[in-house]
Amino acid sequence: MASEESTAENTVDSSTVDSSTVDSSTVDSSTVDSSTVDSSTVDSSTVRRRRRPNRELLLISVAAGAGLFLVIAGFLSATTGRDLLDYPEAIVDISPAPNDRQVLSQTEISVDLQDGYEAVLVLDGIEIPTSRLEDIAGGLPEPGQQIELPPTAIYDQGNSLIRFEPRDGAVIESYSVGRHQVTVIFWKIEDGRNTARSYSWSFEVL
Repeated sequence: MASEESTAENTVDSSTVDSSTVDSSTVDSSTVDSSTVDSSTVDSSTVRRRRRPNRELLLISVAAGAGLFLVIAGFLSATTGRDLLDYPEAIVDISPAPNDRQVLSQTEISVDLQDGYEAVLVLDGIEIPTSRLEDIAGGLPEPGQQIELPPTAIYDQGNSLIRFEPRDGAVIESYSVGRHQVTVIFWKIEDGRNTARSYSWSFEVL
């Protein structure tokens, strides 16, 4: 009987060991499961921490783009004056401007030339008689000097400018309503009129 009891106790002890072994494996399994949960938690937080756009960098980029636009616009506007109108090199400016559609009936026509050029004006096929300002003034006029001008085109050599204003006594006293064409014939003073070139444009009177 003692031998049987001893065997039974050994059997119980063995089952107890086996049970603890099972419990240990169960703990190990739960540990693996826990690490798996931790890994998924890290992945989720990584997704939530996506990098947001840098607001200051975005503002700087927008400002740089706007600055570049202004530079380009300034460059284009600098080439839309006489270059766009394709004036000859000898002509600085013209008034009324080509294709101006709001000209009054007695608006002055003027052509600003480069230094050293002389010119005459032809309006609707009629060459306007021209008087030289220095001849009228008896020499180059003084600043502020009052001079009575004849009803002709006036050429001012000191400013390289020719102009004509329709008025009483002029070959053209006013413009009729509609379209009018002007031609400026210009040449270098030292070369003479036989080397002259011309430029024509038109405007419209209200």
